[in-house]
Amino acid sequence: MDIKLKKIQVENFRNFKNVSFEIGKKITAISGQNGVGKSNLVSLIASGSGLSRKSDFGSNFQPEFYDFFNVDLDEPFSDYRIHLTYESADGEEISKRLSFKDDTATGRGIRIIPRTSNTQDQGKQREHEKYIKEKYGIGGAARIPIPTIYLSISRLYPLGERKDSVTIKPIKKTAKLCQNEADEKFKEWYNAVIPGTIKDDAELSMIEKKESARASLHMEMEHTPTLSQSVGQDNIGNIISALVDIYLLSKQEEYNGAIICIDEVEVSLHPDTQLNLLSLFDKVSEELNIQIVVSTHSLTVLKELLRKQEKNPEDYSVIYLKNPSAPMVTEQRSYELLKADLLGKTTFDRPKTKIYFEDTVGRHIFGLLVKALCHQCDNIESGEDLRGDCYAIEKPSVHKKIMSFQKYCRIENQLLETVVSLGCDELIKISKADNYFDRVIILLDGDARRELPAKKPKVKDYLDKEVDAKGETDRAHKKTVCFLPNYFAPESFIYRIIYQLVNDEMDHTVFWRTLDQKEDTALYTPSKLKGIFSGLPEEFNNEDLKKIFGEYHDDFKHPNSEIWNFVDNTGLLDYYYGSYNTINELIDFFADFEVAYKIARSKTLANRYA
Repeated sequence: MDIKLKKIQVENFRNFKNVSFEIGKKITAISGQNGVGKSNLVSLIASGSGLSRKSDFGSNFQPEFYDFFNVDLDEPFSDYRIHLTYESADGEEISKRLSFKDDTATGRGIRIIPRTSNTQDQGKQREHEKYIKEKYGIGGAARIPIPTIYLSISRLYPLGERKDSVTIKPIKKTAKLCQNEADEKFKEWYNAVIPGTIKDDAELSMIEKKESARASLHMEMEHTPTLSQSVGQDNIGNIISALVDIYLLSKQEEYNGAIICIDEVEVSLHPDTQLNLLSLFDKVSEELNIQIVVSTHSLTVLKELLRKQEKNPEDYSVIYLKNPSAPMVTEQRSYELLKADLLGKTTFDRPKTKIYFEDTVGRHIFGLLVKALCHQCDNIESGEDLRGDCYAIEKPSVHKKIMSFQKYCRIENQLLETVVSLGCDELIKISKADNYFDRVIILLDGDARRELPAKKPKVKDYLDKEVDAKGETDRAHKKTVCFLPNYFAPESFIYRIIYQLVNDEMDHTVFWRTLDQKEDTALYTPSKLKGIFSGLPEEFNNEDLKKIFGEYHDDFKHPNSEIWNFVDNTGLLDYYYGSYNTINELIDFFADFEVAYKIARSKTLANRYA
């Protein structure tokens, strides 16, 4: 009968109110600040299952909550409600309600009784108990028959500090434990976690501590006497012993899996050792069908299991509890956020996605495009319409497309922007040369869409008309490479917009009259803009435009550039893209940007766990 723990739901237990979470099929880590209730939860999880038999080295497979945690008589324990949900191999759920019974008269204190519960229909409780008993052989007040081990903090009592409370018993090679390969498995698994520790000719022994509920196995270590081993070494020994205990049990025909619960799994372990231990858990949970549930404060453990959970959420589960006064399970799965909470912070640093630009002008144009997107989203939300004609049936569709990109209105806060001062050809080459650039967005100028100079359109030929073959790009590139709108260099792109506003000023009276309403823009007129560009030669190119635009600076206003000041002060792109005639250009840009961003972002997040 293969049954796995699926879920815990705490309706009422001390500070816990209506807290629930899923249990991974392989490894589950419960984390959070001190006092949030991690250890209590791990012990409660271990209280719904077990077998009433002794292991090969004297321990049991049925931990009792009262052995590890005290429940006072003045607590409202009769009101405590905890449900553990298990799932059989055929997909049927079996629920156990953990109720608390006062057995102080018999010397057992207040103990947990796991009662079969019909969560679907409380009115048919007896019929459900009978059904579960007949089908699975599980009584109404019986545990789910899964061998269960709970390793408490008591396992870590330093051996050398209380020699009088420690008993070491040698185990002969002819003993049942060695005949069943307990010594070989212990050595193999221990050395997998801390390589080269156990001597080749080491013999098996058993360590019993008065303070610990479970005995542990031990084998002689290189250069370390038994009573001189560190707490970390002893911790590993206790954990490996529990695994060996289950390994020996797995040799029995009726074995169908187990649960091991470990409180503070990482105590005294180096980060590298923690990772080795998790690798062992991975291996053994698969081989022996073990569900492993641990509590932890370790950022190393959290980081590794978050990485695994991202790839396989059924097998791995990271449960993070916050707010000790009223614990809740956070929905967040960001390593940076969980780390910040563990460190007691109220802010955290998000990993930023890198974006490379050819130059500062390209970076600035990108910022203006983001601002224009925000402007259109705000207008739509406030009920304002775009300019120009649009069939009524198309408006909702256009509006929906714009609003689908609203999430990028603050995208610059999530980007690490870098101006590399390399040409488009070089940026294309490096993006192909190294997989590192799979997590970097490369945003090229619009004229980089065409590879051959002869195929690049000249802006002077398209001041009053659109470029043919809209949207086509003949340059081979990765999906993380995208381009600024249209087919022109940034200065040409801006000049084309200004040209249209100036030469068709009657069609854009709203723009020019709006400028008159603000002191900073009141002096801008079409005639003055024409005058600024009057020196352009008839056969001008982008280099000619650069001379008029002047140098762009990120960190201060442009005292020598009337054009860049005009662009920044007037909201030029906000206005330009506020029309049904031009908005698709903005939509197309963010559609391409979204593809690049999603790829680079996912690679960036994955790299946190590398």
